[in-house]
Amino acid sequence: MGTMKRFSFCILFLMIALALWGNTIAEFSWTHYRVSYPAFFLGKDGNMLMEIGDYFFGGTTYELGNAKRAYDRALSINPKILWGHFQLARIYFVKGDFQKALEEINKEIEANPENLRSLYVRGLIYGYRGTYGDLQRAENDFRRFTLWAPSEWAGYNDLAWILSKEAKYQDAKDTARAGLSKAKGAERNPWLLNALGLAELNLGEYKAAKESFEKALPLAERLSLGDWQKSYPGNSPGSAESGLTAFQEAISSNLAQANSFLR
Repeated sequence: MGTMKRFSFCILFLMIALALWGNTIAEFSWTHYRVSYPAFFLGKDGNMLMEIGDYFFGGTTYELGNAKRAYDRALSINPKILWGHFQLARIYFVKGDFQKALEEINKEIEANPENLRSLYVRGLIYGYRGTYGDLQRAENDFRRFTLWAPSEWAGYNDLAWILSKEAKYQDAKDTARAGLSKAKGAERNPWLLNALGLAELNLGEYKAAKESFEKALPLAERLSLGDWQKSYPGNSPGSAESGLTAFQEAISSNLAQANSFLR
């Protein structure tokens, strides 16, 4: 009986200690040793858990399971924490689970409606999901995003992509040109030049398309793997080389197609 009492006392003491100092243990383990598991179970600081999630989601390493655990824990502490549902939506998106990604990004929009960067993520989800009505929804989100962030090239690029999928080629051309005139560093941006060339190709403007692709190709060939990873921060670093190569080959193929119409 004495042994059972001592055991019960030890368990009680441990529970009290964890209740009182659990978050301190979690913070110490993470801050000094980058050990994350105590935070998943004991952490009570949502911001710290968001930091842990970002660390695992391409910040320093790429471990989607640990990133998701951290974001889930942060949201269990504060269901409206900024970027919480946003980051979960991005994780589900790269996994190809568009339904869960859409659910999470809509929760972010509801919790933090001032964070219009969520519109860009939702536009991507709609664009890749591609069910009935999704292209128009994606177009609407990207248009709103470019109005909110007029100096960012990605919004124009993906809006032009969606417009081309909708066969709105003149609108796609106008969007790419708007990006080239408004976005920061656009004159050195192969994505926007390729988007412009594709719209011109579809409009039958073959000479103009050839010129756009000829500008885009050397810029794409000068991209480093670091440049590619910076442009696609949610993707696995292991896919960077194949992604960059595919992009360069696509522009080269587009240029060859434009040339074929000029012979």
